[in-house]
This record gives sequence, structure tokens and C-alpha cells, in this order.
Amino acid sequence: MSEIPRTIATPRGGKRPAAFWRLRTFVADRLNPNAFLGLHLTVGVLLGSLGVWALSALLDAVLDNALLVRWDIAADAWIHARVTPQGLNIFNWISRAGSPASMTVLAIVGAIVLLAQRRVVMLIGWIAAFAGASILENVLKLLVHRHRPVYGAAYVSSHSFSFPSGHATMSFTGMAALLYVLWVYWHPSTRLRVLSIVAAAVAVVLVGVSRIYLGVHYPSDVLGGWATGAAWIAVCVSGVAFALHYRRSP
Repeated sequence: MSEIPRTIATPRGGKRPAAFWRLRTFVADRLNPNAFLGLHLTVGVLLGSLGVWALSALLDAVLDNALLVRWDIAADAWIHARVTPQGLNIFNWISRAGSPASMTVLAIVGAIVLLAQRRVVMLIGWIAAFAGASILENVLKLLVHRHRPVYGAAYVSSHSFSFPSGHATMSFTGMAALLYVLWVYWHPSTRLRVLSIVAAAVAVVLVGVSRIYLGVHYPSDVLGGWATGAAWIAVCVSGVAFALHYRRSP
């Protein structure tokens, strides 16, 4: 049995360790959108890891009543002292547009379209994204048990806790899921992909800002909602990408 060479010649006549080329091949495969467990999984793992890290850091700060909580209270008071009736009306409309109820409508419409087109794998991932995000958000609210700011009572229809923001969680999840489905079946150009990312990001940020402006959430509640949505949608997208690739493979 021949021994595996420890170095491999380069095109210019030099030599590099075989481990270097194995690492290079591994990285290239992870960034290849057509490779098995390639770019989709890489992005999913990175986004999921970032979301989990951010959520755990926020949870630790909120539960420990740390400096972040004092910043939340100070920021909330500063913003509320500067709100205007017109601003409240505008942000109330934005908040309604990005509410969990609106995202539920998006989820139902999307599920009907995917079902009509018999996109079974994507349908399962679509339902899991919205249902799972909602469950996670409500479980975290019960676990953290954080009370809402004092300024936004007029904009809260029912009693619920503050961390994380349900609007932030569901709007992030909904926009990310919509982008993924459109990209998989529509195959837009790079320019349209960039424009769609920017539009979705602006929408998600506006919804988050609206919740702070209306006084129903602290800034960290919104950040926690985004982190929750990012972590969960990463799991769903990775699972769907894996399943779709597995179905295409012989």
C-alpha cells in the first residue's frame, strides 16, 4: 500500500502540504451553491450560530438586570419624550403591517401556493418556519417573564410579556422565508437579489423601530426578536436545502 504524499506540487513548481489542499477543497465545497452540503448549509450554520450567540447574550443581560436593562429604560424614556401624534400614527400602521397576524396571513397564502404547486419539501419548511418561530417567541416570553414598558399600554391588545418582540421575530422570519422561496423557484438576477434583501431589511427594521417608538417594547426586545428569527430560519433553510439536494441526488 503506497504512502499518501505529504506535499503536492503546485503549477509553478513549488510544493505545498497535502493538508493545505484538503482544507482548500473543503472550503471551496462549503462555498459552492451546487455542492452537497455546500453554501446553503454554510450560510445556515453561520446565521444560526450568530443568532443563538446574540440571543444568549441578550438573555443573559436581561435576566441579570445588567447595564443593558438600564440602557433600555433610558432609551425608552428618551424616545417617548420626543414622540409626535403623526409619528405614532405612522408607526402604528407599520406595526400592524408587520404584526404576527399579518405574518400569519402571509404564511397561509404561501402555504396555499406551495401546496398548489406540489412543493412538498418547501411547504413543510415554510410551515415549520412560521409555526416554530411563533412557538419559540411565546416560550421565551414565558421563560423571561419581562414586563413591557409603561408607555405603550394603548397599543397592546392583550396581556403578554416583552422579551422577545413577537413583531420582530415574525417579521424577520416571514421576510427571510419569503426571500428564500422566491430565490429557489424564481432564480432572480444578482441585482434583484440585492434589491430584495435591502427591501426586506428595511421592512424588518421599520417594524422593529415601530415597536420601540410606540413604547410597547424595549430596544433589546426587538434585538432578541431578530436573533430568535435568525436562529430559527437558519435551521429551517438548512433543513430544506438539505432535503431538496437529497431529493435531486440519484
